[in-house]
Amino acid sequence: MYCAKSMYQGGRIVCADDADYSSYSDLGLRCLECGEEVHLKRGDYKKPHFAHFKATSSSRCSLRLTGYSEGSSGLTPEDKKQRRELFQKYFLNIIERSDDNFYQKIQVVKEKINTQKLNNFTEACCNHFSDNSSQLVTECRIFPSIAYDQNLLLEILIAGEAIDYLSLSSSRILLEPLVHYSLDKFCITITDNWDNYVTQIKPNEIIQQIKDILINVSWLSILSELQDLQRSRRIYGFGL
Repeated sequence: MYCAKSMYQGGRIVCADDADYSSYSDLGLRCLECGEEVHLKRGDYKKPHFAHFKATSSSRCSLRLTGYSEGSSGLTPEDKKQRRELFQKYFLNIIERSDDNFYQKIQVVKEKINTQKLNNFTEACCNHFSDNSSQLVTECRIFPSIAYDQNLLLEILIAGEAIDYLSLSSSRILLEPLVHYSLDKFCITITDNWDNYVTQIKPNEIIQQIKDILINVSWLSILSELQDLQRSRRIYGFGL
């Protein structure tokens, strides 16, 4: 495919000729049809184009090349540096930078709630999120006109793209910690017996909390910081 959309630019269309090997994570490049992560491929004889990462069991896209895998011997060294794991790590890094205690809060939830009960609750919340992602995107785009400015509009568009991305089956590994992080915000005032309290929380309350978290992320400033950091690492040879 020649075009992809940039999650971190609010869904702006990006052409392969205008991308480089860091664009997939820096811009959050996604397929226009299925929404999964894509990366740049180019060579001496082929025009630059975007390709999907290795298919998952739920991958369905007419733009996906059958048989492609991340381990293909035909990939160039630059191609191989682009990995779904790094794309996902970059995404979660943006969220966690909004709270220095992001992972500590998730760990508290795991320690205070029975594992099976937490797994069942997480599954229900993730399914509810995916089923209602379109409504969540619509809700996050509703804001007072008096508060309008260009940066706010872009951050809301980015939040909507992030919600859509998290609704994918391949993004479940990212959505689960956000469910746990959101759960901490509900349970933080409870001194004991989180197991009983969690049964009183509805999945819709959790997905609304996730939506609010994404809306309140300082996307533009954090992205700027991360891209400066990535640029410095590339200049001084520390990798991507």
